[in-house]
Amino acid sequence: MFNCILIHYGEISLKGRNQPRFRNRLLKNIQLTLKAENINWPISQSRGYILLSIPIDERVKMDVAIVKLFNVFGITWFTEAIHLVYPGFNHGSTENILNEIDDTLCKMATEKYQSDQSFCVNVRRSEKRFPANSVDLEKRFGASIIANTSWDKVSLKDPMLTFWVEIQKNEVFLYTDKHRGAGGLPVNKTQKVLVMLSGGIDSPVAAYLAARRGCHVDYVHFTASHVSKKEITKSKIGRLVKKLSNATLKSTIYVLPSTYFDLAIGGKNVSYELILFRRFMARSAEKLAKKLNIHALVTGDNLSQVASQTLTNIASITRAINIPVLQPLLTYDKEEIVNLATKIETFGLSIQSYKDCCSLFQRNPQTVSEHQELSRMELDLFPDYTKMIDQTIEDMFWTTYSCGQSTLKT
Repeated sequence: MFNCILIHYGEISLKGRNQPRFRNRLLKNIQLTLKAENINWPISQSRGYILLSIPIDERVKMDVAIVKLFNVFGITWFTEAIHLVYPGFNHGSTENILNEIDDTLCKMATEKYQSDQSFCVNVRRSEKRFPANSVDLEKRFGASIIANTSWDKVSLKDPMLTFWVEIQKNEVFLYTDKHRGAGGLPVNKTQKVLVMLSGGIDSPVAAYLAARRGCHVDYVHFTASHVSKKEITKSKIGRLVKKLSNATLKSTIYVLPSTYFDLAIGGKNVSYELILFRRFMARSAEKLAKKLNIHALVTGDNLSQVASQTLTNIASITRAINIPVLQPLLTYDKEEIVNLATKIETFGLSIQSYKDCCSLFQRNPQTVSEHQELSRMELDLFPDYTKMIDQTIEDMFWTTYSCGQSTLKT
């Protein structure tokens, strides 16, 4: 019965003169997301909404489209709807229009009927030239449903089902079920970030939140040993990026070995070993980001969650580099992070066994550090720090994921 999906956005409407650019980005992201499922429906936009028109012979794909739209950032809510179009509203044609709305609502009500449930009709009339007010229309449509269907209970305060009638310029949308979207802003290729992805719970959530603010997300991951592209794709790291790409759209993960740092520090009795390693990862990620024209790093740091994430240690790590570091989870508690990881379906992957680089270093790392002291230690321990980073980046490989699908690249 439904012939379209009506998509509404929220924060985009606050963008003033830049609103068309954000709308166009959202429209393209919707098309890209659906194309991954071989859905190429006509799409159009207007100020306030985006419309997906569903061909009659492809309405069986509606459930698939709905699942994919839940992942598109920038959508506040969306719904399956019936779209009625008119050349114009005037007093002479009003009764014909109202009769068609009456008939369509009654068909919807018949399909949606459940005994002992209550309903109401909610009319939103953004086209103020339509010659009838919202309250009178609600009374008319409600009375028509009662007279022509099995519905007989009305509740204006707490209905079990609401029939929505949205009157726009030259068109009307009729629907019942609103689906809450992912919100945020559409992923934008001009805002690039590089997420330092570990094998834990936090960094995938940080990546998701960065993408939700419109960032184009790529990843850097350090492995404890040299691994193959096939191995990383099958590992939980590859599967995490694949899962997240349903929301981040097109993302690349760059895999770097930690072996050159291991060789440089091997056999030495070193304090602050974990903090030094995290500074090495940050510097390597910074150089990679500059090479890729990426504007900031993203980490899953959570203040005081573990010893390496005390305020002084976080400061020591970020002071080692000049590129901005975004930390979306800094003030979250662990329960909030776990709840969000569960919601975006990364938690089950994150808790799987994996040999994380950081776990190879001190079990009881220092909780207090100073940037100047660490810098002096690095001069003694790593006589050619730049070469160590260059070798690490030279040995990297990468894999690209797009809307839940992967392709290997070299």
